Amino acid sequence: MARNVLLAFGAALLLAGCQEDGAPRPVHLDKGVYQDAADTPLTAEQVRALQQRTAYQGVR
Repeated sequence: MARNVLLAFGAALLLAGCQEDGAPRPVHLDKGVYQDAADTPLTAEQVRALQQRTAYQGVR
Protein backbone atom coordinates (compact mmCIF):
# COMPACT_ATOMS: atom_id res chain seq x y z
CA MET A 1 0.00 0.00 0.00
CA ALA A 2 2.70 2.48 1.01
CA ARG A 3 4.75 1.51 -2.03
CA ASN A 4 1.85 2.38 -4.35
CA VAL A 5 1.46 5.75 -2.67
CA LEU A 6 5.17 6.46 -3.08
CA LEU A 7 5.06 5.43 -6.75
CA ALA A 8 2.04 7.64 -7.39
CA PHE A 9 3.72 10.55 -5.63
CA GLY A 10 6.92 10.05 -7.65
CA ALA A 11 4.97 9.91 -10.91
CA ALA A 12 3.13 13.11 -9.98
CA LEU A 13 6.45 14.86 -9.34
CA LEU A 14 7.84 13.74 -12.67
CA LEU A 15 4.75 14.87 -14.55
CA ALA A 16 4.75 18.23 -12.76
CA GLY A 17 8.03 19.05 -14.51
CA CYS A 18 6.55 18.61 -18.00
CA GLN A 19 5.98 21.61 -20.22
CA GLU A 20 2.35 22.68 -20.30
CA ASP A 21 2.41 24.30 -23.72
CA GLY A 22 4.63 21.69 -25.37
CA ALA A 23 6.56 24.42 -27.19
CA PRO A 24 10.08 23.39 -28.21
CA ARG A 25 12.85 25.06 -26.26
CA PRO A 26 16.17 26.07 -27.83
CA VAL A 27 18.88 23.49 -27.32
CA HIS A 28 21.80 25.67 -28.43
CA LEU A 29 22.18 29.12 -26.93
CA ASP A 30 24.64 31.76 -28.10
CA LYS A 31 26.74 32.93 -25.17
CA GLY A 32 26.07 36.56 -24.28
CA VAL A 33 23.18 36.96 -26.73
CA TYR A 34 19.66 37.67 -25.45
CA GLN A 35 17.33 35.73 -27.72
CA ASP A 36 13.90 36.65 -26.37
CA ALA A 37 11.65 39.49 -27.49
CA ALA A 38 12.89 43.01 -26.80
CA ASP A 39 11.50 44.87 -23.80
CA THR A 40 9.02 47.66 -24.38
CA PRO A 41 10.60 51.07 -23.81
CA LEU A 42 9.69 53.03 -20.68
CA THR A 43 7.62 56.16 -20.93
CA ALA A 44 9.06 59.49 -19.84
CA GLU A 45 6.85 59.36 -16.73
CA GLN A 46 8.17 55.91 -15.79
CA VAL A 47 11.77 57.05 -16.24
CA ARG A 48 11.12 60.11 -14.05
CA ALA A 49 9.52 57.97 -11.34
CA LEU A 50 12.50 55.59 -11.34
CA GLN A 51 14.95 58.49 -11.15
CA GLN A 52 13.09 59.89 -8.15
CA ARG A 53 13.11 56.52 -6.39
CA THR A 54 16.85 56.06 -6.92
CA ALA A 55 17.52 59.61 -5.68
CA TYR A 56 15.71 58.82 -2.41
CA GLN A 57 17.71 55.60 -1.89
CA GLY A 58 20.98 57.49 -1.62
CA VAL A 59 19.71 59.80 1.12
CA ARG A 60 19.95 58.39 4.68
